[in-house]
Amino acid sequence: MKAIERLKRDHAIIRSKLRVLESALAMGPETWFVLREVCFTLSRQLGDHIKREEALLADSRKALGEDLLARLEIEHRDEPEHLRTLNRLFVQERGRSLKQITPVLKRFIEGMQRHLEEEEMRLFPVLERLSAGQEPGAAEPAPTETPALNEVMTVNRIVKEFPRTQRVFEHLFINIPYEGCDCLDEVAWRHGMDSRELLERLETVISERPAAN
Repeated sequence: MKAIERLKRDHAIIRSKLRVLESALAMGPETWFVLREVCFTLSRQLGDHIKREEALLADSRKALGEDLLARLEIEHRDEPEHLRTLNRLFVQERGRSLKQITPVLKRFIEGMQRHLEEEEMRLFPVLERLSAGQEPGAAEPAPTETPALNEVMTVNRIVKEFPRTQRVFEHLFINIPYEGCDCLDEVAWRHGMDSRELLERLETVISERPAAN
């Protein structure tokens, strides 16, 4: 997978988490545990995304304006800090009250949404142009035999499209009825795995030849 495509997948995952946070926040204090869990998960995912993005930026600084680079540097520092603040509030708040958490969470969601939109408008087009010129195989179509799995897909969707993957999930003690609607990235994190490791296991099973009778 191209690095820029991985960043786009990251954005899709982050957006799905932001939608969950918005919906849960609108439902009130009864979603306190959902909000806490999603913030913890998002903190790790955002950190991984920033590392991948900064690795690309290091090779593309000359093609990017100083204004954009300075803005990204601030956002890459501030957004993880906002999440750390939220996570501390969830740990410190013993009455499950959202009074202190709500305004901080709303500011984070709004700021994160603006950041994603700005990157997709200003940063991604530049990275795509650079990638097209640097990767000799960029124009070649992906092999049709490679399963189109990614971290945004849910467990249920993968089991439905590739039934043989069910045994992988069961072997890893992933509860399909309970976790079936969650994306692979979140499921992998919950079970202490890297999402790439889980994807590789699934792809290996999918590509196996059926046993001869």
